[in-house]
Formats: sequence, structure tokens, C-alpha cells
Amino acid sequence: MRWIALAVLLFHLPIETHATESSTESWSLYKSDDNVKVYSHKTATGRIEVKAVATVQAVPGALVALLHDAQRGPEWIANCRRVVIETKSVHERIIHVYYSAPWPVEDRDMVIDSVIHYDPQAQKYTISVQDVGDQYPLERNYIRMKDVRGEWQAIRLNHQQTQISYQGQGSAAGHMPLWLENKLLLSSTYETFLNMATVIEEKIYQPPINH
Repeated sequence: MRWIALAVLLFHLPIETHATESSTESWSLYKSDDNVKVYSHKTATGRIEVKAVATVQAVPGALVALLHDAQRGPEWIANCRRVVIETKSVHERIIHVYYSAPWPVEDRDMVIDSVIHYDPQAQKYTISVQDVGDQYPLERNYIRMKDVRGEWQAIRLNHQQTQISYQGQGSAAGHMPLWLENKLLLSSTYETFLNMATVIEEKIYQPPINH
């Protein structure tokens, strides 16, 4: 059932506050370990918005490389079955993610538009994500997730460390109790960030990527 996190987590719109530890006054800490923290707060719809932060031994561009490595997606994204990426330009991609779910919950998928911005002075990548699922045909045996929006950031802290953050939300759609949707979003976000923090440090993702 942890596929929900990916929906809001992967690349996963417009977010005003960024996921830094200094901006958590209105957020509740869900869980943390040595270098991963996940926060949440309830929106007007009753759904929660999540915010996750991790410090990793990687360059900022490693986030872009990892998110665009479709083959590795199922290795670190909770309950991800596969990822299909369509490149629209150097800065923009359409990302279709498929999630498996245990019976009797139906499998989900989402389609998002991912746009990259790089600030060379701050050595910061920002990846904004917007739901475009209504522009693509529905997939057989999948429930299309809705209202997925979020923002990733990768900011260099020093020569060796980068802060990776994500803030976003979305709807699992279909027939699922809201309390269960919120619970799964939190646990999945935490699991995905723990996995991401390990995989992103691999050498293959470290060469700088200029956009």
C-alpha cells in the first residue's frame, strides 16, 4: 500500500514553503532518524501535505540523475512497479509511474510534468511537479491518481553534503478511507526517503549535471 507516497513524492505544484528544518512551525514531525525527517500537516480537504528532508553525501545534480533513472525507480520508490519517462526538453519531462498495491486495494498510476531549474550561484536544483494525468488515456487495471503536486530541492551544504527536500500532496482517488490514505502517505514517504538517501550516494550519480 505504500505506492501512495510515490505519487506525491516522485519528481512528484506550486509550493510556497520549502522543506527546510527552519520552516516547520506549522508542521508535525512524523518520524526521523539520523539524516531523514518527515513532517506533515492537514490541509483544508482533510488530506495531509508532507515535507521530507535528508542530508546526503552527494552533489546536488545527483537528485536529477536519480529521478530520471527510470530503471532504478522500483528499487527505492515504495511499491513502485515501473517508471516510464518521456523527454520533452532538457528541462522538462513527462513521468508516468505505476504502483502495485496488495489486494483488495487496486493498483494506481500517475502522470506528472516535471520541470527542472538550476541556480548556479546557490548551487541549487528545484524540480517542480504538476499533475497532467487528465491529458493521458487511462490505463487498464489502474486507478489514476489526481491532484499530484510538489517540489523537490537539492541544495549544496558544503563540499561533501547536499540537503534533499520534498514538499507535496495528492489524491489516491478511487475508494479509500481518508485516514488510511493519510497514514500510508506518511509511512511511504519515510520509507522512500530512507531508500533515496542511500541510493543517491552511489558514484554513478555524482558527476555534475548542468541544465
